[in-house]
This record gives sequence, structure tokens and C-alpha cells, in this order.
Amino acid sequence: MFYLKIIFATFLSLVVMAFATTAWWSHDTAATHPSLALSELPPLIPVRDFYADMRAEWAYHSSHDGRYLAWRATRKTKQVVLVKDRTTDREVMRLRDVDYYFWNPHTAALLIGRKGRLWQIDPAKPDEDNWRDVTPRGFSGWSIQNKPSDADDLVVIASQDRNPAFADLYTTDQQGGNKTMLIKNQGQTLGWVLAKNLTPMLRFDRIKENKTQLLVNRDSGWQPLIDIAPSDTFYVLEVSPSAEFALAISARGRNTAALVRLDLADGSEQVLHEEADEDLAEIINFDLYDGKIDMVIPQVGDVTPVGFTKAEKKLATLIAKQGQHVSIDRLRWAGNGDFVTATLSIDAQSYSYHIFDLNLGTDTKISDFYFKTKHTDALVPTETVQITARDGMKLNALLLRPKGVDGAAPMVLEVHGGPARQVKWEYHHFRQFLVNRGYAVLAVNFRGSSGLGKIYQAAGYGEYGRKMQDDLVDATLWAIDQGIADPNAIAINGSSYGGYASAMGLVREPDLFKAGIIEHAMLDVAYQSQYPPHSWGLYLGQWERYFGDINTPGDIEKMLQRSPINLVGQMQAAALLVRENATGLSALSRQKDSSQQSKIWVKTSTV
Repeated sequence: MFYLKIIFATFLSLVVMAFATTAWWSHDTAATHPSLALSELPPLIPVRDFYADMRAEWAYHSSHDGRYLAWRATRKTKQVVLVKDRTTDREVMRLRDVDYYFWNPHTAALLIGRKGRLWQIDPAKPDEDNWRDVTPRGFSGWSIQNKPSDADDLVVIASQDRNPAFADLYTTDQQGGNKTMLIKNQGQTLGWVLAKNLTPMLRFDRIKENKTQLLVNRDSGWQPLIDIAPSDTFYVLEVSPSAEFALAISARGRNTAALVRLDLADGSEQVLHEEADEDLAEIINFDLYDGKIDMVIPQVGDVTPVGFTKAEKKLATLIAKQGQHVSIDRLRWAGNGDFVTATLSIDAQSYSYHIFDLNLGTDTKISDFYFKTKHTDALVPTETVQITARDGMKLNALLLRPKGVDGAAPMVLEVHGGPARQVKWEYHHFRQFLVNRGYAVLAVNFRGSSGLGKIYQAAGYGEYGRKMQDDLVDATLWAIDQGIADPNAIAINGSSYGGYASAMGLVREPDLFKAGIIEHAMLDVAYQSQYPPHSWGLYLGQWERYFGDINTPGDIEKMLQRSPINLVGQMQAAALLVRENATGLSALSRQKDSSQQSKIWVKTSTV
């Protein structure tokens, strides 16, 4: 469904753009936009190669001993999971209808999710009659919270069956049976950190509406250790075997989130690694109970990994050898991490897949993304640019330009969702799709984006529809001023919060944005604030920092004034509205109201 949604939305997005500009759509239609018509353009890559490639293979994952390799592939128009025995180079399994898959940490058995069930499969006995149903029994909704290191370890299960607003913890055996309550949530706990023997060591409680407290389990019971401000990033990675300290990512008392050693006696922090102007994005931690972190990866800018242990220094070196600028899309491992499968992008131009043997320090290249092999010459690099907003704030952005085009081209402004998210320097399939069709693409980390420090993020609080929107306008004007974008052929595109910003762009700046793609958007801020999903129960503080409190009259007035549904009469441009019935994250009925109220042409697609 995800791929169908992208294909359909992408196709209609480009049709909508035809109202504003005349880019070429196929080999049979020549480009008529002046900048494109005068340029030597690369071959047009067929849509099917982007989104219906019959030879696509991706998401590789090695078993703990390196013998087996599992990955997703397209075969005969169907998505399957393949498993190969690397000792014989022979395919041993081909599985359909797999929702997710991972390897058992301590034995060469593949676990797959299928239609709500969890199955364990021995690659040496792959017939379905030999599969073992290890679904945690007695739950309607569940998620696994740990990785058992041996056959006798219990599995920790989080479930919100008792109350959708918060989770309790249970244990089962590795066959899914013997359900036992481990910790009953009293209604205020966000999560726990467990020792290897499953003793709860730390606990995060929401003690006030916008205040979190970390408690430590002492002989005398649970005792408060530190308070965590709403603006502070803080989460624990592991507790040391001696329980003297914890390793955590923390922005307490600093602008960016750093790797720290938290003293469990007094709550003091020692910084182990930090970046000057961005948060740490990803932590690689092979052993959750050894008191060590293996590797950290920065968030947005420099994606060079930093290894701390001997094994991870090897891994960092192996990754660095792939090129000068390498983006890490995914690292996966089973067990203790002797074998790591990596999805890498060199110069943000498609993917290459590797298996790294950290014992031997060797790199085995599995393959390149077939799309890259076929279309390397048509792909373009991703540039990092910095734009000055009208109030002097520096905005980080990514820019892709159509190949062979010197003049101002049609442009799509991409707005990320969240808004507490960010765009990263990485390979991006959809951006390459647009660029290949003659569009420049500008993706902006507007104020309020996460990953760039507390100051950058807090600058967006309360500024939806105002300064956050101004940043998007300023970035677009910058692209026009730089001769990148044709001012008469600019569209704005986004989903979720990005869909909100796209709709606001059309109603606020009808002379700037000639078309918009509005995907499962929040179009009525007050309605969304009044009827949030139940799962947001303990996390509404983050929402309120951006959008205000529905119980505060002044905030409600702002919500009404800055909701696209109340401004739809100002829309003049063509718009594609994509709504989604499958999730409760955006208020669907209000999206329907918006499309019904619009006095202009709005194409509606339910997926």
C-alpha cells in the first residue's frame, strides 16, 4: 500500500503541476519549458523503474553467524523475502506476505511477522509445516522490547491492551507462552530501563503535564534522580553492570544532544561525545549490558560515524573506505554484532549493500541497488545549502537540480512532517524522480525542525503558520534570486505537518506557489488538538509546545486563524489532496470538509 500510495500520489502530483508549468512527461513529449527545452537533458527514467522495478532488492540482514542472508526483493510483480545460504550461494527460502523479519540473536533462525502472527523458521527446514508459531499469546496488541541472548532468556513484551494511553510490561518465553505481568503501569510511566536479569533499574514518569522525572530503583524503593525539562532530549541507552552509571543521550544543560555518562548516585553528567551544532542521530550498541557504546552517528550534517570500541572503529574505517561522503541509511546485525549488514549511499546517489565481518575486518559487497546500476548517469548529487531567513536565522537545506539545466527550472519545495523531524543528507528516491522530470527540489530544515539543537527547534514553538511558514517562503525566494527556480513554476509538497504547510502556502502565498500537493494533512489545528489519538496520552506536551493548548482561549483563536480549512476560499492554485483512512493521526473528517468547502479545483484521492 505504501508503494501504491507513492506511485498514485506522485503521478497525480505531476499532473497537477502541469497546470502551472510544462515539463516533459515521457520520451514522446519534448520539454517546452524554456530552460529545459534549451538544455541537453538526460534520458527520462520510466516511472516503473522508480516504483515498480521487477529486479529491486534491498533491506539485507545477516544471521548472527554470518551464514545466512535475508533480504527483500521483487519477483514476478510480488514483494518477497529471500534467504540465501552464503556457504553454498544457494537460495533456501522465498517468503511472501512478510510484514517484517529479523534473525534470532543466538541461533540461525529467521523470525517473520505475517498477518499479526510471529513465526520462527529454520532455514535448514524451510517447509511451512516446520514453522513454529512464537506469537506472544494473550495479547491483542504487543511489541517486543528486548533481544534474548540465549535460549533460556525471557522475552519482554510491551502492551497497551489494558489502557491505550500507556503500556504495561510482561514477559513470555521464547515460544510466546507463559505470559506474566512484569510491571504494571500506574498511569504515569513513559518507560523503564531493565537490567539483564529484567530487574527495573530506571523509570521515566510524567509527574506533571509538561514535566518528566527519572527515578532510580534503590534498596529503599524508587527515588527521584533528575527532572527533565520539556525542551530537553534525554533517553537512556543502558545501565552499567554495576548500576553505578547509565549511558544516555542528553541535551540537559546544553544546546545539542550528546552522549553522556550519567552518575546514578547524584545525577551528574560527563560528556563522552558531542557535536557542535547538531544532535547525535543514531547509536550503535551491540551489547546492551556491558556499559559501553560502540558507535555514534551525527544527525543532519556530517554523517561520519565515530567508533568507540575496537569492533566499531573497524566498522567506521570500513565505511569510510567507500568514499569521501558516505550516508549510512541502515546498519543491521544479530547477536553480538560480528556480522553487520550496511545500506550505504556514496555522495547521496542511490545505494550499495555490504556485509562487514568485524572479526576479520573485511568488507563483502553484496550488490548495488539495481536502479543505480541501470541509471547511474541520470542521477544528480544532493547539495547542502544555507539560507538566511528574513530575521537573520540560518536555515539548512538540501538542493537537487535537474541535470544539464543551467537556467531557472520548475521547482518543488519539499516540507518535512513532524514538525519535530528533519531532512538529512542522504539518497532520496522521490527527489531523484522529480529531478529527472525537470524539477529542481529544495528541502528545508525550517525553524522548529529537530536534530539541530534546542535553540533551533524552540524557535518554531508557537510559530506554525507564521515564522515556520516564513522560512519556507524565504527559502523559495532565495531559490528564485539564485536563478534556480522559475517564479512562475513552483509547487509546494508535504505530508502530515508538511501537508499543513503546503496548504498554508497555497492560501497565504497564492502568487508564489502555483500548485500544491497536500498529503494526509492536519488542516484544522483546533479539531486535531481537541481529538488527538489515544496513543498521544502522555506525549501531548510536545504538541502543545508547537500548537498551543486547546483549553486556552487565546491559543484556540490562533488555531482557528491559522487553519487552512478556514482559509480555503483564498486558494487560487491547483491542489492535490491525498487523505488516508488507515491512520488516526490526522482528522479525516475535517480533511473531507476541506475538499468540500474548496471553491477551486481540488483532486481528492483516498488511499
